[in-house]
Amino acid sequence: MKSIYYNPYEKLTEIQLLLIGLILGGLGCLLGFYLDARFDGVVDMHTAGKTTVTLRQPFIDNAINTVTLFIVLYLLALFINKKTRAIDILNVALIARAPIYLASLINIGGILDSLANLDPSHTSNISIGASVMALVAVVIILILGVGSLIWFVALLYHGFKTATNLKLTKQKVALGFTVLLAEIIAKLLIGYLNY
Repeated sequence: MKSIYYNPYEKLTEIQLLLIGLILGGLGCLLGFYLDARFDGVVDMHTAGKTTVTLRQPFIDNAINTVTLFIVLYLLALFINKKTRAIDILNVALIARAPIYLASLINIGGILDSLANLDPSHTSNISIGASVMALVAVVIILILGVGSLIWFVALLYHGFKTATNLKLTKQKVALGFTVLLAEIIAKLLIGYLNY
């Protein structure tokens, strides 16, 4: 069971992966809407702060992120193995982003927004109990955030490796740079098209 969370690509068919990826993407967009989260990059999730997230924003964010990640990964995949199928790389782009959607759960009850709105000039008015609770919240947020990022990397790596027969160290390094490139492109597109 553990392997399905880190490498579902070997256990499920491409149609199952596609359906699961699309369903998780849709649910992730709804989470973003209800929890005021924006997915403003391939590996980014931020809360909207004092602004309200519209229903269309998370859907557009995630469409841009997924398409951008798919295109750059597919170009790299063809360079590594010309027989790589587009559906396999699309599934990697869809499934690997699921942990990023889950990261929006750290804003349940608006906790991130509340922490962001603490006024440092009034810290003497904050009780010790509230300070401890804020510290606990920050630690939980860090654990969930870093955990989501690690899970994203594991899903992306295993999926890309399965789809392309990735073996060489220089190919693995290229994968890392490709994800970074996708992040930059997606951020620019979202900033231009969806704000």
